[in-house]
Amino acid sequence: MTPRIHIKPGTYHSSAGQAGFTLFETLLVILLFSIMVVLMGSIFIGSLNLQRKAFNLQQAEENASFVLEAMAKEIRVSQISGPDTNCPATPAVSLSITHPVNGNIIYSLSGNSIHRNVNGTDSIMNSNSVEFTNLKFCISGAAVDDGKQPRVTIMASVRSVKTQQQASINVQTTLSQRFLSN
Repeated sequence: MTPRIHIKPGTYHSSAGQAGFTLFETLLVILLFSIMVVLMGSIFIGSLNLQRKAFNLQQAEENASFVLEAMAKEIRVSQISGPDTNCPATPAVSLSITHPVNGNIIYSLSGNSIHRNVNGTDSIMNSNSVEFTNLKFCISGAAVDDGKQPRVTIMASVRSVKTQQQASINVQTTLSQRFLSN
């Protein structure tokens, strides 16, 4: 004789006597899991974008430092040419110096690149991974017999060329030549 199983109306029982999940419980778990996956994905994408922007910022900063240091090495041992500028109202757009070995050197911005012209031979100083959007020079103490130490303040704006997570920085440095003007 087989045992009788009594099932109350509204309850569900498997043949082994174990209770299962209802459709509502299953849908609720799927919804919660989907929300968690979307949140984790957006956090991952946000951190990836932040990392890319930091890398682009690092590229711009490193390239600006390289260019400014190369200019500084030559400016320190050179004689600054040209009159004092009225800064910050009207800074110069190019800098002309007389280097003891290389001769006449002119620094200027053309397009989005810094150009170094040595006795008529032009070269680009920055890499193609960045663009210089601004380059200005403030010259002071270059006049003869003014008793001031000749110095140049270089102001530049640099940005990465990447279109996504583009980074830009403004840099400024002041340099003085090693000897006084006459």
